[in-house]
Amino acid sequence: MSFIQMEHIRKRFGSLEVLKDVSLSMEQGEVVSIIGPSGSGKSTFLRCLCQLETIDGGSISVGGEVMVSQPEGKNSSVYASPSKVRAICRRMGMCFQHFNLFPHMTVMNNLLEAPRVVKGMKDEEIMPIAENMLHKVGLWDKKDVYPSRLSGGQKQRVAIARALTMNPDIMLFDEPTSALDPELTGEVLRTIKQLADEDMTMIIVTHEMAFANEVADRILFMADGIIEEEGTPEQIFEHPNSERTRTFLHSMLRF
Repeated sequence: MSFIQMEHIRKRFGSLEVLKDVSLSMEQGEVVSIIGPSGSGKSTFLRCLCQLETIDGGSISVGGEVMVSQPEGKNSSVYASPSKVRAICRRMGMCFQHFNLFPHMTVMNNLLEAPRVVKGMKDEEIMPIAENMLHKVGLWDKKDVYPSRLSGGQKQRVAIARALTMNPDIMLFDEPTSALDPELTGEVLRTIKQLADEDMTMIIVTHEMAFANEVADRILFMADGIIEEEGTPEQIFEHPNSERTRTFLHSMLRF
């Protein structure tokens, strides 16, 4: 079994079917980028993995642990116990478009809070980890600053450091640069590229085609709630099979 296994995922919001039988298998250390037009289900698919959204059908397992399964002959999925689901989700770190930092906490306290609350760790246990992560993202000098005094790129790098402080096995990125000015995008992408070089398992929803091409082992192109095409960056960007993929890339890359 693959490290991450998502099979036949279906998700509805009311009468709108957002995900239509979407599957993904990936190995530990692999980097997958999900691209596609807005509204194609990319972010919803990512959120289903970390249980920010519950699925209507299909199954999800991580590291051989089943989070949710669909019994044979049934139309809906059944989740594992809440404690088991939480344990699986603790293996994942998530970074959002809009950072979601606590505005009333300093950078350092933003990093300390989750290990305190979720893992019950003491500050003296967390501090060396948090210090290391702030050095990793180049923001140790901002440890006592509040988020309002940071640039957008710095906020996103703090958000990445905060997720890494939980020591995740998997990092999930949902459009990590879409809220940034173009000149701030590079510093965030360099941080994510460093994680890829360190063999962190990652799924990255992005509109940054050049970055996806550079960092991903595999590209998924989603449209209208399905995976229209998948392959290596070379296959997708240089030799796409689907007309829908070609049209999207033409609009994004201005061939």
